Amino acid sequence: MAQALYGIFQYLGMFPAVNGFRITGSFDNPAGFAACLCAGFPIPFYFIRKSYTWQRWYALVSVAVIGVAVVLSASRAGIIALFVVALFMLFYQLKIKTKSKIIILSVSLVLALSGLYFLKKDSADGRLLIWRCTYEMIQDKPLLGYGHGGFKANYMNYQARYFAEHPDSQYAMLADNVNRPFNEYLLLLTNYGLAGFILFLAFVWFLWHSFHRNRSKNMLVWIAGWSLLSIAVFAFFSYPLTYPFIWIMGIFSLIVIIHQAKYPVKIPSIIIQSLKLMMIPVIILSCAEIYNHLSAEMLWRYCANQSLLGKTEKMLPMYEHLHKRLANSELFLYNYAAELNVAKQYDKSLAIAQECEKLWEDYDLQMLMADNYQNMQQYQEAEFHYIKASNMCPVKFMPLYQLYKLYEVTGEKENALEIANKIIEKPVKVMSPTIKNIQQEIQQKLNDL
Repeated sequence: MAQALYGIFQYLGMFPAVNGFRITGSFDNPAGFAACLCAGFPIPFYFIRKSYTWQRWYALVSVAVIGVAVVLSASRAGIIALFVVALFMLFYQLKIKTKSKIIILSVSLVLALSGLYFLKKDSADGRLLIWRCTYEMIQDKPLLGYGHGGFKANYMNYQARYFAEHPDSQYAMLADNVNRPFNEYLLLLTNYGLAGFILFLAFVWFLWHSFHRNRSKNMLVWIAGWSLLSIAVFAFFSYPLTYPFIWIMGIFSLIVIIHQAKYPVKIPSIIIQSLKLMMIPVIILSCAEIYNHLSAEMLWRYCANQSLLGKTEKMLPMYEHLHKRLANSELFLYNYAAELNVAKQYDKSLAIAQECEKLWEDYDLQMLMADNYQNMQQYQEAEFHYIKASNMCPVKFMPLYQLYKLYEVTGEKENALEIANKIIEKPVKVMSPTIKNIQQEIQQKLNDL
């Protein structure tokens, strides 16, 4: 209720949202906000059935406020998830036959998906591109996948390959940096292959069996099921599992359903006592690791802020110290490589960037690597990375501009002319001062020929 009201007040302009969005709640974007509300949406129905009148009214108001907040967020995944859960709640109340449920659900979903597709057509088409490239990834490693973090480390290579093979694609104006496939099931298949997906399906079957094992389901079991359904539907179109609140709601719901199934399993007391004892060192080690990571992140923040104030040279020893503690953070590695580039330590910057590339394929990383190579006068490698960056995000002007500059330095006049014409003819998605300056400079160069 509080989260929903916070988002509504943001929409009304009473509180600021973040990252340029109109409504985000306490999250970084509308998707996290909507995912949180959808997962919690079924809970008020537990209180609607209570005998206290004030609890019923408060629960009804909560349902209405949450519904309004999700719609205002304009999160299509959230609207669909809320719609599906509301339908299943309606089925529970009206006791409709299974055949009628399937027909109503199918027709409603087709109409809802069609309407929401045209609500943000460009964004929806962008996701179709991501799913297409993700499918190609899955085809290359179908059985075991790419491992943990495999999508982030490999996806942009596939997007670059797609645009290299389809330079006139309708998706060219929609492509951008991508870290997740906007579908948790595709992410599971990509990272862990069919083996991981089959294990997931086996657990889903166990959960379904546990849900139906409890023949006299109380309202808490139904609410847990609806909450999981909300997360499952949301996961088809977004990335709800990046948010801790969703994990908390999901685990809570799983515990409720499995516990209420009352499986006749008796665990010996000695095993329970042993597990309790084991938890103590596990908790201590976990807290120590969390403290170590947080302190490293705080020191990194200090270094980054000082570097922005022009103190890059003084901060590099601290960055080198942090490198050992944050070697698995692709964002730290990119930031470290960028600061080394500013300090003109191009060879070391390139080494850190290559380390980062193993964890994260990214447009900005390719541009950084190209700049390092160019400053090291390794022009062929620089050309490769500029072209790759341009293929990753064809809408960007900077890779072509830097490529033009590179050909000027190397004296490749024909290639420079070809790139200049591409820049002039290139459609602009959103005009900016940078793009305008690039176009004016290139046009002047062409006029001087």
